[in-house]
Amino acid sequence: MMGRWLINGALLTLLLSLGLLIRAELQQAQVIPTLTDMTAADLYRVEILRDGEPTITLTQTAIGWRLETPLQVDADNHHVSQLLGLLDAPVERSFPAQTVDLRELGLSPPKVRLRLDAHELHFGNTDPIGHGRYVASDGLVHLIQDRFQHRLIAPPIDFVSRQLLPRDFSPAFGRLGGIPLTPETLNDLARLHAERVEVLMTTPSGAPVALKANDGVTLRFLVSEDRRRWARLDQRLLYVLTEPPELTLDPNLSDPTPPEPTAPLDAPTEPLPAASGDAADPFTAPGSPTDVRMTDDPPVVRLTPDGREIPVTDADMDAEQDAAPSPIQLPGEPDKLAPSGFGQDPFAPDPTQ
Repeated sequence: MMGRWLINGALLTLLLSLGLLIRAELQQAQVIPTLTDMTAADLYRVEILRDGEPTITLTQTAIGWRLETPLQVDADNHHVSQLLGLLDAPVERSFPAQTVDLRELGLSPPKVRLRLDAHELHFGNTDPIGHGRYVASDGLVHLIQDRFQHRLIAPPIDFVSRQLLPRDFSPAFGRLGGIPLTPETLNDLARLHAERVEVLMTTPSGAPVALKANDGVTLRFLVSEDRRRWARLDQRLLYVLTEPPELTLDPNLSDPTPPEPTAPLDAPTEPLPAASGDAADPFTAPGSPTDVRMTDDPPVVRLTPDGREIPVTDADMDAEQDAAPSPIQLPGEPDKLAPSGFGQDPFAPDPTQ
């Protein structure tokens, strides 16, 4: 009797084990593959490449995403996150790229390319039946839901952060038309977000606002009369606010920040010292004169038979010209001069020595 109970217990345990294995396999079969196995937090560089359009380059920093090209400004983190949602996009169907006509699917050449660090995705046409989007990657063509195309073809201005001040900029002092702003106003401006950001097409008129950080770096705006339109001329951007901020002035405040930098940090602030002595030219022989300009006449010297140099002064040159014999004319040819050395003893000593 006891043996029969043991056999029944063993069979029950075996059945439970088989049931758990079958359930695990069924759950694994129901897992839908995704477009990539990448996560947005692990990315550093994202590029959107479109024919005839400027390349949009985004880099991820410790404080958020930043737009590098065609503008250099903070990026809208929410907009970038929605774009990178395609990393986990469910794949409805996949097939080898060699088995289809890539040109017919709009993948040769692709309409849009998305470069995720070293990984690249090619986006083509939509499926006429299911209206999914064809995406090529690593020799495969995938079909996903068409929920990201409008992000891929968006203009660069859509990626610009709507925060008025950069994330790494903390205003320590500010002026409106030359009059200092209160610290409370500076704190409010640091938290301000615009309703939208536009490309600045023309230079507007308005009151100048200058905000300085502790290191002297200054941001400048032109603010409209209703204080709802803030223009940054250096970035050619216009921030349109929903409500105008309250700008409180305090003429008694003083500027605690250093002067604004006027030269790049890596540029020398003082002129380099001029080279002197032998250091002026490393190829100058020791003892050679270094103060003779290339446009001056070369010095005149006379060499003795043993190779010594005898300097010749201007007075010596004048004496040689005065002592030079007059030209000799050839007999019967008064219009011709005798050749050099004609009628002179070649072995006679030089009278100038």
